[in-house]
Amino acid sequence: MIGLSSVDLIFGCHSLTDASLLNSEDLRSVLMNRLVKVEPANDILAGPLRDSNAIIYVLGGGQQSLESRFKKAAVLYRNGAAGRVLIMSRPGITEYSSQLGRNLTNDEWAIGKLKDLGIHRDDIEFVSIPEDFWGTYNEAKAISGLTIKRGYRYLLLVSSPYHTRRVWESFSKMLQGSNVSILVFASDDTVNLNGLIIEYFKLLTYNYLLLPLHHSPNSVN
Repeated sequence: MIGLSSVDLIFGCHSLTDASLLNSEDLRSVLMNRLVKVEPANDILAGPLRDSNAIIYVLGGGQQSLESRFKKAAVLYRNGAAGRVLIMSRPGITEYSSQLGRNLTNDEWAIGKLKDLGIHRDDIEFVSIPEDFWGTYNEAKAISGLTIKRGYRYLLLVSSPYHTRRVWESFSKMLQGSNVSILVFASDDTVNLNGLIIEYFKLLTYNYLLLPLHHSPNSVN
């Protein structure tokens, strides 16, 4: 098993049954300490990663969280950490465009937001990932495979702070035994306490049930 210990399982059960007995801010702090896994961005951008063989992938999510994640991805891009930004293609439409006289597709909306943040259109790539109950798992599987196939050395992942630990655990499992370095960066969006508790139990499910069942072809026995 990876990532979490039996202490986490005990804490998880306690959180579910006795959260009302704890101070909400203290519980929030404990949960965030377990859910956040990020890189020191300033050190990364000033170090050997600059001008390297790197790619940025923005984890999928709702429109509001994506806007925040796009901002972080744009900072990495503009500072030269990577020259290409990958995002998950999302079917469907979103807000109305008076310029086009119709609703934007979700992908058109994403392109507009990224271009406004200074990312060139030619450097934006959509990746089609089949929808499934295990969203982050499927993203990790697809993007890890693409990263290895194209020979990238660094994979820069951008997601919400409370989602970064699950992202790191998932991609680490998929890329086990490869020469790809994973760097996880957090956006500035937030979530309420209930959202943190839900994310914590998702993390437990991934670490104790889902990820141990996955056999990476890159793993070294």
